[in-house]
Amino acid sequence: MSTASSSPRKGPPPPGRVRTWLRRLRLSSGQGPDGGATPTRIGIEGLPDGVGQLPAHVPVSLVAADAPSAALWFPALLEDALAAGPVGLVASDTSWVDGLLRRPALQAAYRAGRLQLWVLSPGLQAEVRRHGLLPLMEELERTGLSDAHALFVCDAQGLLAGLSVVELARVSRQLSALCRERARPVVLGFFPPLEPEVLLPALRNLCQMSMHIATLRTDADRWSLGLERWNTDGGALFQTAFGLLHDDTTGRLMADGTRTRGAARELVEAADQSEVIATRASIEGQRGVPGHWRIVEGLADLEIAAAASVAATVLLDAGQASDFESRARLVHQLRLSRPLTLKIVVRENLGKLRTHSEQALLQLGASAMVYKEVGFSRLLQLLQDINAQSHTRKVHPDYEQALGSFMPARERGYQPPAQFCALVRSMLDRTHAIGLSHSLVRLNVLAQIPHLDALRACHTARDGDLFTADHEAVYVFLFACREPDVDLALHRLFALPLTQLFSSEATDCSDTGIRAMTSHLQEALRKGLPDYSALLDPAPAATAVATAAPASMPPLPSPTLPAPPTGTGAVHVAAGPSVQRRPIARRAVPHPAGRSVA
Repeated sequence: MSTASSSPRKGPPPPGRVRTWLRRLRLSSGQGPDGGATPTRIGIEGLPDGVGQLPAHVPVSLVAADAPSAALWFPALLEDALAAGPVGLVASDTSWVDGLLRRPALQAAYRAGRLQLWVLSPGLQAEVRRHGLLPLMEELERTGLSDAHALFVCDAQGLLAGLSVVELARVSRQLSALCRERARPVVLGFFPPLEPEVLLPALRNLCQMSMHIATLRTDADRWSLGLERWNTDGGALFQTAFGLLHDDTTGRLMADGTRTRGAARELVEAADQSEVIATRASIEGQRGVPGHWRIVEGLADLEIAAAASVAATVLLDAGQASDFESRARLVHQLRLSRPLTLKIVVRENLGKLRTHSEQALLQLGASAMVYKEVGFSRLLQLLQDINAQSHTRKVHPDYEQALGSFMPARERGYQPPAQFCALVRSMLDRTHAIGLSHSLVRLNVLAQIPHLDALRACHTARDGDLFTADHEAVYVFLFACREPDVDLALHRLFALPLTQLFSSEATDCSDTGIRAMTSHLQEALRKGLPDYSALLDPAPAATAVATAAPASMPPLPSPTLPAPPTGTGAVHVAAGPSVQRRPIARRAVPHPAGRSVA
């Protein structure tokens, strides 16, 4: 390309310091077309309302949040810009430029002189800090950049990093003035590694420098183009995102018809937004199932049916407690393999999910949980309410790590005191960060009841529900059991009414209180506590307990705990607002009703 003279607004370039930092790769001859009349596309096909065009006369910031996005987007951007006119590319990495020139279209444009290339050296940033962009622009124009070129600066982060607020404001003013004088787009490209959470607020605050901000990121097997702010044929867009997919035929990205809005990605439109894919067990026995729903037999069929879904709703039955693993893995797989606009709803159909199982499914990617008590009409309303939602929780890519914090220890039932304390503290440590609530109950054994009989009356069926004993009491730890559910859980665990076994109880559901109770138990352990492991028969021993215990117990005269004998090493529970003490005999036996989440 023949070198165009500098703009009249500029004087001669300063002494040759800038050109030592700005190395031009090639100066070719040839004349490109005037790009003023042809719109410059954004490198993505099928975007509506003028979103797919790069505006002129204003700065544009394009951010690739990850390496796959940068590799797909920026070569396509340059190809679209070259289709509209000549392009000047200022790059910060020669290896990246070498990769670009392997693409036939870019290589042909480079050889024809329609693509001008420069590479920045690190020292140029100091020059920008002292003088702004003027010396850089003068050197570019002196060595081949004309008013007919679209200008791409990639990676602009290396050029602007480290500038103060005052220096960035000066660069913003200079860039804004430069764009007003140029007929073709001026684009600042930002590559990974970068932190969009830090970069985007800085670009938003520098309105003059970047009124148009777009970010491309991977989203499962699709991509999403997020527009922080963008002018279109239909008006300005703010915090709007478009779903994209990769066209294997052209090798480019294209819109899939999905649009979301706002920081929470509220769904505006999608081709399959109203589609519901449900397992047959999730709607078993229900009347009024909408005719457009797709009903599949099992989990494998559900996974296949949702393989291409973008914004559909997946309705999954919870099954029995033994089915949790398969459900959890499917939820995790769907969430990682499908866009965030896919809704995943798990409905209880047979048994009740434990609290930690609910929270685990939500952490793995479920959008909502529907309890067994919820009627089908309420379910239909729920699906309608969440129809526009996108998933906002971060999901760990590793299934075991994502699930580990929510799961109890594999052990259940009686544990020796030392093992009991270690397991309880381990579960507290693992679940503390996610706010999972547990309960520890101290049940004082009646004087006429042998400890062994009280222990034999306790039967746990769930991992993480543990019990042990000291000289005076039985301790029961209930994993992921909130305080309102303790009474019902104890009624379920013991084969006999608690009034026939215990005189009183102390319950603590706080992290500090449970740790304090285990500390007291460990202190008693140092003085000597029995281990009943060898004496406990795994078979139910309710008959023996019934023989030893009277049919009913009279109310205790006082609600206080009995004082332990001196020297027995019994555990004393520290009083606190989260501890409740009450005589067992004065408490009504709870009846199984409502929802148990223990």
